[in-house]
Amino acid sequence: MTTQQTPQFSNLVGTVLGQADGVPLPGATVRLTGGAVPQMQVADAQGQFRFPDLHSGTYQLKAELEGYSMLGHPKVVLNAGRDTETEIRLSANIQA
Repeated sequence: MTTQQTPQFSNLVGTVLGQADGVPLPGATVRLTGGAVPQMQVADAQGQFRFPDLHSGTYQLKAELEGYSMLGHPKVVLNAGRDTETEIRLSANIQA
């Protein structure tokens, strides 16, 4: 007799912050790839984003906001049934 288990999902929550001052960056577009379908969220007024109900595995995050650039593309490993929190830091593009 086979026991069928319900898949357990994970939630990924995070905040987009300025590299130099740690100030939240609302309106940043956050893209998540590595799952079955790429997903996108826009950071809220506190710079926070949330990707719910993800399968366990390795994902890659990318954040974009006009006037800022991202250093690298952080990878996040999700484990079934556990929520994961992360921060993405963007550096301001300084024009001389």
